[in-house]
Amino acid sequence: MKIAKKKINPDSFEYSFKKLEEILLKFENNIEEYSLDEILKNYQDGLKYLKICRDKLKDAELKIEKINLELNK
Repeated sequence: MKIAKKKINPDSFEYSFKKLEEILLKFENNIEEYSLDEILKNYQDGLKYLKICRDKLKDAELKIEKINLELNK
């Protein structure tokens, strides 16, 4: 019996957060080992993942506010 692999959604909060974490860990202690081009590329990618995370968190916050408003009617 095969276990189906869960499809990874590159637009999900979890995926974006993981990628952001990977970028930060990569450069945290070894930034001098990377070229400026690599650093800039990762910076650009990091900003993309950060935007996805912020957007997802904002959506979740709005949903929570809506649920709380409905419960307090």
